[in-house]
Amino acid sequence: MKKLLFLSLMFLCSAPALVLAQNDERVLFSVNGDAVSVHEFLTVFNKNNYSKKEATAADLKEYLDLYVKFKLKVQEAYALGLDTSAKFKRELDNYRTQLAQPYLRDKESNQALLMEAYERTRTERRASHIMIRVEENAPAADSLAAFKKATQIRERILKGESFSQLARELSEDPSAKDNAGDLGFFSAFRMIYPFEDMAYKTKIGQVSPVFRTQYGYHILKATDERPARGEIRVAHLMLVIKNTDTDSIKAQTQKRIQELHKKIKAGENFEQLVAQYSEDPSSSTNKGLLPYFSSGRMVAEFEEAAFALKNDGDLSEPILTPYGWHIIKRIEIREVPLFEQAKADLEARIARDSRANINKANLLAKLKAEYKFTENLKARQAVLKLIKESDYRENEWKPADFVKDEVVMSFGDKKFKQSDLVKLYQAKQPLLMSGDFNIFLDKTYQTWVEEQLLAYEDSRLEAKFEDFRALMKEYREGILLFDLTDQMVWSKAVTDTAGLQAFHAQNGSKYMYKERVDADVFTVIDAKTAKSVRKAAGSKKNTNEKLLATYNKKNPLSLKINSGKYEVGSNAVVALFEKKIGISEIKEHNGQFIFVRINALLEPSVKPLAEIRGLATSDYQQHLERVWIQDLEQRYKVVVNNDTFNSILPK
Repeated sequence: MKKLLFLSLMFLCSAPALVLAQNDERVLFSVNGDAVSVHEFLTVFNKNNYSKKEATAADLKEYLDLYVKFKLKVQEAYALGLDTSAKFKRELDNYRTQLAQPYLRDKESNQALLMEAYERTRTERRASHIMIRVEENAPAADSLAAFKKATQIRERILKGESFSQLARELSEDPSAKDNAGDLGFFSAFRMIYPFEDMAYKTKIGQVSPVFRTQYGYHILKATDERPARGEIRVAHLMLVIKNTDTDSIKAQTQKRIQELHKKIKAGENFEQLVAQYSEDPSSSTNKGLLPYFSSGRMVAEFEEAAFALKNDGDLSEPILTPYGWHIIKRIEIREVPLFEQAKADLEARIARDSRANINKANLLAKLKAEYKFTENLKARQAVLKLIKESDYRENEWKPADFVKDEVVMSFGDKKFKQSDLVKLYQAKQPLLMSGDFNIFLDKTYQTWVEEQLLAYEDSRLEAKFEDFRALMKEYREGILLFDLTDQMVWSKAVTDTAGLQAFHAQNGSKYMYKERVDADVFTVIDAKTAKSVRKAAGSKKNTNEKLLATYNKKNPLSLKINSGKYEVGSNAVVALFEKKIGISEIKEHNGQFIFVRINALLEPSVKPLAEIRGLATSDYQQHLERVWIQDLEQRYKVVVNNDTFNSILPK
């Protein structure tokens, strides 16, 4: 986490941005012969500086100094071979995988899916459905039979039979027996994407074509539409009703919820009653609070009652759901956010959702065209003929060698032969547990094609995209800089005890106490007791511990003693008294009676290292970095082209 933050803030300072990032390849400076162009410098300057004001010459000069020092450290990292370590390569690969993701998406498709998802979050659809189950990889005969069954049901609906009645009788969704196929209102991401898509594309009151999802075939009827209600947060008090409860127990539970409702309406504390009586274990210890939810996330009775509450703090009547009785209190409602506010969350949800397959398919189509993808179906078929299903299912298929190893597919400068396909099918044998054999073979091949195309595109990102190449360079150098700086500065300052002690001794004047007093501050409950304590404190026999024990025996608030070494002027109470050794007079302060006993006057002195280790360590790190930079400047030649630099300064 520390390294990721470092990479994000690598050169960040408060200088304003400069609108001069042009393709200027003139050499601005070089370190040990490695040139840095104007283009590179200005690109990094603009990227790492966020102010909207116009940049000044001073800003650029400051940043040039920072960037030269940065390049000196990077040069040293390469000289030490840090870029060749397995740890570095593994870490850079991990970052590259993350950074490559946006480049392995089809931008046009991604934008279309983003806008589609946002528009759907603003509207809620209500739909009913009938489902005929069939496994995703079921044999063709089973899929055809399920499709025919769904088609026949749809024809009956179109001829006038009741959708809800047929859902109860024929749908293989278990919930249809109770809800007649009615799914209530929902919005984007609440259903699997093919179902959501059909629900939003079917006109209200119309019946969809038969369509397939991973669960089987569906017929959908769009029944209603309304503006999205946003997200709501509520708290609830719940009394559970079980299926096994008798009518008598159910009646008693209803009376209890009604009595609790009366108590709340009469002014008793809702949260306290929740803690005492609520039977929802997930919320009863948290004031009854539930996470934010939107339409389609709760049972209909609860959801409708919650959204019916008009104001924060409003309370519902007792509500019965399949789980029991509830009293709901509205906490907060959040409207549907604006596009820019929702964009990042929507992009993340799209990437996790099956709709991302559309993006992937469009990207693959473009890559096939760009890299002139070709297939030799005859060569592929020859491999399939060698596979005996019974042996394959038993993980015992071992094909003979090919007489002629033909190309099965090719793209770019890549060629994949029959032997490559054979190795693929051999490796995948353990994965075939059930399902249609031919579908498995085809999906295995198609997935292989996709993986090879995407891997090829991934391998060419630096060559295709200048911004990705620059980003990878930044991360490569940033990781090297972090590791080397940690070695030379941060960790060294922490572990080099002798060096830190020597630095503290040499720079003692930076860590000085001012003039101090060694004093005890006595705070007493009343004037009479204060006089008694002051007299007793004058005797060396009466230690502070003994005084506290004596005067706080009856009332533990009678006496308080604070002892310490106080810099002159740093303590408001001590400052009330004259700076001289001995016991002061008594003064009334903030309703209490105080006096001080000054035991010693202390001259200015160096603070011990143990007391200021954090500050000293930070200063030592800065010292180590300065010394390190001076060493690098002596060992590596830095040449700055001042004429070029002056030409980019703001006029």
